[in-house]
Amino acid sequence: MSSEAEKPLKIHPFIAVLAVVVVFVCGIIGFYQKLGADFTILGVLYSILGMFFLENPDPVPDNVYILIAEYLASAVLILSIVSLIFHKLRKAYVVARVRLFYRNHIVIFSLTQIGRKIALELLKNGYKVVVIEKDEALFITEIQESGGIVLAEKNVTKEFENALVRRASACVLAGTDDLHNMKLVNSLISYLHDKAADRVTKIMIHVNQSDNINVLKDYLDINNKHEHYDLETFNVSELAAQKIYDQYTPHKYFVDAEKEEEQSIAIIGFNAAAQSFLLENIILSHSPVMANLTIYLLDRNADTAINQFAFKHPYYADYINLVPVKLLNDSFYANFTWSKKDIEKISKVKVAYMFGDSEAALLTASTNLRQFFYAQTLNLSQTPIIVCMPEDSDVMNLLDEDGVSVVLSKQLNIQQLRLISDTCTSEALIEESVLTDRLSRIINFYYSLKYEFSSELKQKFNFDNGNQAIIDVLEKELIALPENRDTVTENIVEDFVLKYLADKTFVSYDALKKQLSIQKRWNILSHRKKDSNRYAARQIAMKVIWLERIGCWPLNRANVQRFYPRLAPMEHKRWSAEKIVFNFKYGPLPADKHDRVILKDILKIHDQIIPFEKLTESEKEKDLNLFMLLPLLNSIKGS
Repeated sequence: MSSEAEKPLKIHPFIAVLAVVVVFVCGIIGFYQKLGADFTILGVLYSILGMFFLENPDPVPDNVYILIAEYLASAVLILSIVSLIFHKLRKAYVVARVRLFYRNHIVIFSLTQIGRKIALELLKNGYKVVVIEKDEALFITEIQESGGIVLAEKNVTKEFENALVRRASACVLAGTDDLHNMKLVNSLISYLHDKAADRVTKIMIHVNQSDNINVLKDYLDINNKHEHYDLETFNVSELAAQKIYDQYTPHKYFVDAEKEEEQSIAIIGFNAAAQSFLLENIILSHSPVMANLTIYLLDRNADTAINQFAFKHPYYADYINLVPVKLLNDSFYANFTWSKKDIEKISKVKVAYMFGDSEAALLTASTNLRQFFYAQTLNLSQTPIIVCMPEDSDVMNLLDEDGVSVVLSKQLNIQQLRLISDTCTSEALIEESVLTDRLSRIINFYYSLKYEFSSELKQKFNFDNGNQAIIDVLEKELIALPENRDTVTENIVEDFVLKYLADKTFVSYDALKKQLSIQKRWNILSHRKKDSNRYAARQIAMKVIWLERIGCWPLNRANVQRFYPRLAPMEHKRWSAEKIVFNFKYGPLPADKHDRVILKDILKIHDQIIPFEKLTESEKEKDLNLFMLLPLLNSIKGS
């Protein structure tokens, strides 16, 4: 906790300057009265300067002005010395406190709006937080009063040492300058390089530019052999798009009985978050009964926006039907110059998503859009409107105090998601405790069990006695786990697998856990492979919805196998879209294992980015695997 003793002792600059001026004024007046005709300005100024260094003070001054000047000069000197000493002592105390009492804490670099949000939430949740901030940021006092420690060093290595980065559980690089953040993460990785292998520091780096994000995700942690760090990039626009998609999934609003051409959505506005949201739909918006999702893009420069998107993502038409609609004004007034056909189609969208760079403008535009929908449907809330608020002002905070947000949400079905406050949370970024992360780790654990554990047992434990047969039986029992247990959790899954292997291989449970635990198998993944598992996990809820709609219910192994011909192509299309968004290209892979790794992990070539019907039977089985795992994943979802 912070205390008053930790606050720096400072003399206000105005008071310090005023005191110096008073010393000179009093000194000049006093010496003028004392010296009379012998008064010289240069000599007097020299004598006054000497007062600040306690030079030849007169113990019995015969002039009150000189006395005031001497005392004031002495006070300025003493307070300056005390302030300097206090600053040094305070800094030494804070550093000592971190080194003695801080373990598994969070280190945040830069008190930007993002850094402040994360720091305050972590402190509120009981975490120990150290903030590194060189500049006089507006939020320093707020962080200190909330119990955080703020340090500032000119030398980056000194920063790491004083913040005890080696003992931290996570470091968050929250600056807004990509170049600075990437230099800092490079220094941080070098600093952590000789760290003990059993300690993994999570590094979260905020990145603005999509090209920088791709470079870091594709290449920076691809050879993290020492596992001394776990690198994750984050971008507020991507996080917001993911949050919106997961919370307000388009397919949630679709109605089975309606025509397929009426199952469409609208995106109003085109910025970085809107582009990320389009990519989310390319990867995730697939079903066993629908063709490509139709998305109407409404923007004043709709054609330009789509051309810009197509330049970066030329494959989009294979996965979504993107239709440009020129927005004539943000009030939706006189948009009847649209064709009647366009008006009908837009009025029938199942959900509208709004993006922009001004909270006030978006708030007004969202109510204008509701007016448009009401005029077409005579319903106040039929079409949900989801607004991504950029948090460029305190407009929404001000309106929240008057309950306006509740009225918009409850009465007009205008839902708001804040770009930073609702996405940069400790739960999502630091704890990885949200459902997506738990499911992602289990999906990866399952595939590790199915395709890697047999060779791992041979290489790591020198066990080679019917390995594949053991794994095959274990896989079936793992999939059947929810049929035999009322509750299934991540820990139960891991414990079940490791105990089974310990019993069959005679390798100790602890030794197996060190190499084959859920977290161990997760930590060795590259950033892209983690993202791949997350996308698979994020589509589970939608898969379950569609399975129930097509009659694959209750969700069990028998029904999944019965509906297999309709299910597997859906997963393959999602997987293919994900790989193409990650910039993979189709190409045959050689037999040589080393060359295959280079092609897949570095050059991003994959031989299965082809239509489902052209896959071999063993390759098709991989698309079925995730559906076979759904009962287990769905039981964890409810736990």
